[in-house]
Amino acid sequence: MLMLLFIHQLIGQDPLFPNSVTSNDIDFILETDPDTYVNSLFLGLENKEMPGEPNGGSLFDINTYVFETIFTDGETLEVWCHSSFGSEASAQEYVDKLGPRLGKLPSFQRNMINHVVIHNGDGGAFAEIEGQFFILYSENMDERISTNDLEETVFHESVHASYQFVYEDHPEWTNAQATDQSFVTLYGQENPQVEDMAESALFAYIYLAYPGRLNSQVENWLEENNPNRLEFFGAFYSQITNVAEIESDAVLNVSPNPTNSHFSLGNFDKALDEKVSIFNTHGELIKTFNCATKQSLEIDLSNVVNGLYIISVAGYKNAKVLKFN
Repeated sequence: MLMLLFIHQLIGQDPLFPNSVTSNDIDFILETDPDTYVNSLFLGLENKEMPGEPNGGSLFDINTYVFETIFTDGETLEVWCHSSFGSEASAQEYVDKLGPRLGKLPSFQRNMINHVVIHNGDGGAFAEIEGQFFILYSENMDERISTNDLEETVFHESVHASYQFVYEDHPEWTNAQATDQSFVTLYGQENPQVEDMAESALFAYIYLAYPGRLNSQVENWLEENNPNRLEFFGAFYSQITNVAEIESDAVLNVSPNPTNSHFSLGNFDKALDEKVSIFNTHGELIKTFNCATKQSLEIDLSNVVNGLYIISVAGYKNAKVLKFN
C-alpha cells in the first residue's frame, strides 16, 4: 500500500483539463481587464513571409497588408494580413479584433513578439518560437470571439512567441517542471517540451495577477500540484515580488526589451538623482548605477546570465527586462 502511494505521488495527479483554452468554461481574461491598445495604422503593401497559408499557397505573399498596432506604453507591434483579404478595410477589421487582445497582454510579453500573421480563412493558431511570431486565422478568430476564447488564444501563442525561446531549456523552468510532476492539462502532458509552458502560463497568470478569478478547486489544485511552476511564473506575473514594489503611477521605458547586452532606461519626468538597482527574480541585487539625468541612461547587462531582471528606481514602478543572446 505504501509503495502504491509512493508511485502515485511520484507520477503526480491527473491533468485538470484536456487543454487550457477550449476544453473548459473558464473565462480567464475578461473584456473589462486593463487594455493598453490605442489604435492601428496601415503602413502599406509589402511582400512578407506568411507560413501556414490555409489553401496551400506560397510561403511568400505578395502585397501583404501591413499594419502597426500602437499601445499606451509607446511600443508598437506589426500585424501582417494576407493579400487574400482583398482590401485594406477587410484586413483592418481583423486587426481591430486583435488589437484589444494584444493590449491585455503583460507589456513585457507583448514587447518580445516580433510580429503577428493573420490569414484569411480557417486554421488552428500556432507560433514560430524561434522567429518570435504567431499566426491566427480569420474564421477561427471569429469562432473564438463567440466563445470568449480569443484573449486566451492570443495569450497562449504569445508565450510561445515571447519568453519560451529563452526559458524552454532553462534550469529554472525544467527543474520546476520536473519537481512538480503534475501537468495542469493533458495537452501539456503529451507535449511537455513545446506546450507545457504556454499551457501552464495561462493558469499561473490568472492565479497570480487576478487572485480568486479561478474557482477555489482549481486554485487549490495549482497550489498542491504546481507550486514550483507557480514560483517560476511569479517572476513574470506576480504583483508582489521579492523586490519591494514602488507604489507610483510613473513608468520607466526600457528599450530594447528583450536585450542581448545593453538597454536604455528613460521616461524620467523629473531629474533622476537616485540610484538604479537591478535585481534577479530571487530578489538578489545584481548591479547598481548612480546617476543624475533627465534624459536616458544606458545600462550594460553583457556580463550577466540570460534571464529576467527587475529594475528598481525610487519614485517609479518597477520595470522588467529580459536578457538573452
